[in-house]
Amino acid sequence: MKMSSEAISHRVRADRSACCGYGTCVEICPEIYQLEGGLVVLTTDIVPAELLERAIEGAESCPQSAIVVEEVAG
Repeated sequence: MKMSSEAISHRVRADRSACCGYGTCVEICPEIYQLEGGLVVLTTDIVPAELLERAIEGAESCPQSAIVVEEVAG
C-alpha cells in the first residue's frame, strides 16, 4: 500500500532576523508558530500533513516574508 503523498513532507524555516513580531502566523497556525521575546519560534520544523494548509497560510501572512514552507523528499 504505497502512497506517493507520503513520500513528500514539508519543512518550515523561520528567519528570526527578518521577523518583526506581527504575530499573524501565530494567529493562523499556533500549533507551529509561536512568539518568544517578540520573535517567531517554531514548535517543529516538520509540518504535519493535517496542518500544511494553515502552515502555508501563516507563512504567506508574514509581512516580512520571514517564514518559508518547502517540500522535502522523505
